[in-house]
Amino acid sequence: MHVIQYGNQKIHYEIKRGNRKRTVAIHIDPMAAVIVIAPPYLGDEKIRGIVQKRAGWIVERQRILRKNHLPNPIGEFVSGESFPYLGREHRLKVIRSNSGDFGRCELLQGKFRVGVDETLDEEARKRMIKKALLDWYLAHGKEKIEEHADHYSRLIGKRPKSIEIKEQKKRWGSCSRNGVVRFNWKIIMMPVSVIDYLIVHELCHLIYPDHSLPFWEKIQSIIPDYRKKRDWLKQFSLQQIASFN
Repeated sequence: MHVIQYGNQKIHYEIKRGNRKRTVAIHIDPMAAVIVIAPPYLGDEKIRGIVQKRAGWIVERQRILRKNHLPNPIGEFVSGESFPYLGREHRLKVIRSNSGDFGRCELLQGKFRVGVDETLDEEARKRMIKKALLDWYLAHGKEKIEEHADHYSRLIGKRPKSIEIKEQKKRWGSCSRNGVVRFNWKIIMMPVSVIDYLIVHELCHLIYPDHSLPFWEKIQSIIPDYRKKRDWLKQFSLQQIASFN
């Protein structure tokens, strides 16, 4: 991985040698990673100069991609507010009713739909909507994470004693010495590829409890471009993701 400095930012980029005869192409993938496709004969310093000249454009493209892919802060729990699931934003539709079908969340036709009692005051409605969404995230997060963990456990050759989905204030995931793997339920808001990286990361701790070279080599054997996912996670803190506090 190569790097240049642009103002107070660092731009990491990967060089791939292609069949291009003269020109250099700079590609920014959906994870905001920079890939430079260059002719076989072109030296690293020449490529570095080209990337430096396009640095302003690269930073702006990365900013747009991250804005579109990072979960937005959540707080009001009103119709029209966006809630992320598997890296995609879904708008909330609050349905006020007196039919008795209250406090349940569904994802239908790309929208989160929550029924609330129309007789409740604003704060009570907000609490009901928040709980409905949280229950939905916890249920679907557990199902999705366990499904992916089962798949990657077979590839890694090691299964956890159990998997727990819970609120964690400072961690995306953790692996205990007795083989219990825990994930923050909020990871279900992220793109699937990032979720998979986090799952593989914690499962590999079942074999390697530290962050040694063999640990990272094991991750790379399962997810060759894991660095892109790790860099994606570095762009924001746990507190920046949707708040249900």
